[in-house]
Amino acid sequence: MSEILSFFHYIKHNNGKHEVCHYGGKPNEMIALSDYAIKHCSCGKHTIDRSTAFGHTTGVLLDTLNVIVEFSEKCPDGGWHVESGTLSSK
Repeated sequence: MSEILSFFHYIKHNNGKHEVCHYGGKPNEMIALSDYAIKHCSCGKHTIDRSTAFGHTTGVLLDTLNVIVEFSEKCPDGGWHVESGTLSSK
């Protein structure tokens, strides 16, 4: 998995098992509502419906940090490939 993808996934416990989920979309017990949606596309990648989005990571003190990611590769299904993201200097 690309390092950029890790900014847009989290792991939750579901019935005693670990489940990998995408940030964005509907709010849940782990995260606030994000203003983007991520899904799998026919290219075998992840698409996001925005050209720039906040990703989430953990800081040195185990605090949650938001990072700005810009996506450069358009997906033929619509949106941009998350895998094409780079950290923004904004």
